[in-house]
Amino acid sequence: MNEQNEIQPSDGISMSMGEKLINIITAPTVVFEHIREKVTWQDYIIPLLIAVAFVGISSIVSAPYTLELTKKAIKAQSSRVVNQDMSEEQRQSIENRFQEQIDKQEERYSPPKVYYWSFLRALGGIGLSLMVLAGIYYFSGNTILAGQTAFPKVLALVTLPQMVKVIESVYNMVFVSMTNSIEVPSSLAVFLPYGMTDVFSLERYQQAMFTLLSQIDIFTVWRMVLFTIGFSIIYKVSKGKAAAVVFGWWTFWMVITTAGSFLFAGLAG
Repeated sequence: MNEQNEIQPSDGISMSMGEKLINIITAPTVVFEHIREKVTWQDYIIPLLIAVAFVGISSIVSAPYTLELTKKAIKAQSSRVVNQDMSEEQRQSIENRFQEQIDKQEERYSPPKVYYWSFLRALGGIGLSLMVLAGIYYFSGNTILAGQTAFPKVLALVTLPQMVKVIESVYNMVFVSMTNSIEVPSSLAVFLPYGMTDVFSLERYQQAMFTLLSQIDIFTVWRMVLFTIGFSIIYKVSKGKAAAVVFGWWTFWMVITTAGSFLFAGLAG
């Protein structure tokens, strides 16, 4: 028999890849119901490549401003290391080392390196984070909640919502182009009296607060909601349990990164 082993969607209606990419934004429930019944490699590879492409282009657009922010961070670190008790020779040696770091960053953010590094970083960063996230959700669903589903379905669950990154990247590119700044107002950090360009001169608790609030942005919350819907449908659990898994792990991650920012700021200072 040459019939496919995969079960067709219960409603008997097929959905093209293009329809899935659009409907994950407009009708996510329908998409995840199809994924629950049948998943193909396209459901996680194509959204990944599209997200990488847009994030890579967005990185290139913001590269000049990212470079300036990086240089500011290096100079701030240099000013903390150098002190008046050092000899002129010691100070010059330290300043030369930090200047070498700045020169390397300028080379890194200059064409053509900035082009291929932007896409490679996007591919590595998004790809690795999705594999880890899929593994966490797979463990949570199959072990903690005693559910049963195939890993490719969970991989599609976390990859298809990356279409939100396409919208986020376009928003970032438009904002950066209009304002010549990478301080894009999409997170709760916008309510703080200081911004990204000030973070290197802040107290450690202020840096930690910025790290925490900058992670709570509209696009991340949007993806978390989509993850919750997908987890609920694929594992056939209540939305409450799905939300507990998705938002629970997200909260854990924010606590870890915020604590890391607080500790690093203390060591750097």
